[in-house]
Amino acid sequence: MITVTRELHPEVQCDAGNAFGCVSCTHPTYASTSGVGMIEARRGPGGPELWRSEDNGRTWRLADSLPGEEKVADGAWAEWQLGPFFLDPDHDVLVRFESYRLHRTQPSLNNGYHDFVASFMEHSYHVFYRVSRDHGLTWTDRRQVIEDGPDYDAVHWAQGVTVGEGAAVLGEIPPFLKRDDGRVVIPVQRRSPDNQDTLGTIQAGRFLGEWVDDQNDIRWSTGGTVHGGGCEQTVVPLKDGRWLNIMRVQGQVSPYLFDVWERPYSLSSDDGDTWTVPRPLTYDDGEAFTTPRAWSQLIRSAQDGQLYWIANILPAGAASEEIRRTWPGRADPRYPLQIARINEDTLTVERGSVTTIIDREPGETEYVRFSNFYAYNDRETDEIVMLMMKSYHEDQPDLATMPHPAWRFRISVEG
Repeated sequence: MITVTRELHPEVQCDAGNAFGCVSCTHPTYASTSGVGMIEARRGPGGPELWRSEDNGRTWRLADSLPGEEKVADGAWAEWQLGPFFLDPDHDVLVRFESYRLHRTQPSLNNGYHDFVASFMEHSYHVFYRVSRDHGLTWTDRRQVIEDGPDYDAVHWAQGVTVGEGAAVLGEIPPFLKRDDGRVVIPVQRRSPDNQDTLGTIQAGRFLGEWVDDQNDIRWSTGGTVHGGGCEQTVVPLKDGRWLNIMRVQGQVSPYLFDVWERPYSLSSDDGDTWTVPRPLTYDDGEAFTTPRAWSQLIRSAQDGQLYWIANILPAGAASEEIRRTWPGRADPRYPLQIARINEDTLTVERGSVTTIIDREPGETEYVRFSNFYAYNDRETDEIVMLMMKSYHEDQPDLATMPHPAWRFRISVEG
């Protein structure tokens, strides 16, 4: 039996500060391989903030912050973002990523999604990293992620990625993995002009990081990409050693491999170097289901060792016709939000395990969204803990006055 409880997180919140975004607290990460010290990123009034807890998330203090925006060359503005984080389980070393994207106008003056689209300068992402060897108390200086080799520099900084012509965004779902050869694997969504006929306009790729200088620096290279396009990958190792990758359908090749309302998955048997052609995820009885193009996460429970998937799972077939007419953009509805067990032998969703975490309430706006969450296993209770803020489709009227509570959910899978 799966049970769900929730509480506000953080305890003190400001709806006005949460408005015009889809996340509040993100990237919860234990700061060492043992103990209960944690870090997480938060949206602060002046920009991204790094918060730290020494007692498993009961109490928090502000540890660091980044400027939300700064004016750069040619009249553009850089908007900074913090996260994700990666804890290397073999070396007990933390990696912290920071990035910025460029805008034509001052980002803080944007009033919602449509202003963002008008202001954002495409293919302008720059990604940086820092390393901590003392569990996140101190960090190395900021360094740009630049692929190793004579062909790469601060502008042409990775394979198929040149500022103004291509991008690589760290918008994928943690936790991240390590290969058998010791290299760190960071999934990315690439927007590259290379191989769009087979890899899509948005490409489900990854960076590989090799430790150098006694784990004080990282040498970067490009890893394998999934056929057909996609983003927001969630990747976990299966019990048989293969890697399972479930993705969001976006930026896909056309025509796609199957119904774009279904959810694709791909497998790798060589630590992410190559991936199978995606197939649609189904229930264990063979019936298909529908999902919006939205965030999902795989997580192996510390309570029972089973693999679970958190996602917006919707009806399929005739039952989904009204949804498809109402939401032709495929990004909604993002309710209900459910958790379900994955059968690792058949790679299907066990229908009988599907449990609702949260759903739209009677009379609530159809634009409500339950998405862009971050889940991890609590080291004290073994529960799955999930952070999520209620958000809305960009066309929601009076968006600034809508309630935007941020929650911490606790999910127990023990019967």
